[in-house]
Amino acid sequence: MIIAIVGQDSRFCMELQDVLQAQGHRVSLMPDCAKAAARLASEPPHLIVLDGLPSKEAAVDLLRTLRSNQSTRVLPILQVDPAGTMKDVVAILDAGADDYLAKPFNHDIFLARVRTLLRRSLWNGTLPAEPVTAVTGGMVKVGLVDRTVNVGGAEVSLTRLEFDLLAFLVKNKDRVLKRVEILEAVWKYPQEVETRTLDKHVETLRRKLGEAGRCVRTIHGVGYRFTEDAPVPASE
Repeated sequence: MIIAIVGQDSRFCMELQDVLQAQGHRVSLMPDCAKAAARLASEPPHLIVLDGLPSKEAAVDLLRTLRSNQSTRVLPILQVDPAGTMKDVVAILDAGADDYLAKPFNHDIFLARVRTLLRRSLWNGTLPAEPVTAVTGGMVKVGLVDRTVNVGGAEVSLTRLEFDLLAFLVKNKDRVLKRVEILEAVWKYPQEVETRTLDKHVETLRRKLGEAGRCVRTIHGVGYRFTEDAPVPASE
């Protein structure tokens, strides 16, 4: 299972990470609490552990945000925190946490709470599907988590935007993508912006991919399409 730990106490979060990994779980650490909600929504884990956010108010706000987002609405959430007042615990649970564990605690107790929440989600049929960690198109393999690109067994180094562009194309392979659709997905540009940036990045991307660059097809007057079988040159 994939478990996300959100918290600023790096030493404690790494301790929990070691405990969970020893049980075969994959762990994603998220020290930036301000960006956690967006990241969790885009990369939903199977369970979220919230550790000692800056304040109870911050924890409540994050919980409410997670429960209001469709991607994280039903994810099991375990809040771990120094022992607070009964009022604090009630506020955390009312905001959306499924369980509350006061520090300090025994690792076996922590793992038992984790197992219970995962089991409950499994029984309820709300356990998220295993996230997609890689996409492939012909001889191109794109690692979405470690942000690596492999072409025919060889690793290819790309810039951040080149990687995001390739990942978007491969995830939508065999589909014609309009220029504005690509710009909005990769560059976050509004529709009214006119730019040659996309064309220049496609040109560079094709060159770096070598023979596989021919898979990035130009659809004249429309945009681009990634196809596994591209017998014509990329400069079509």
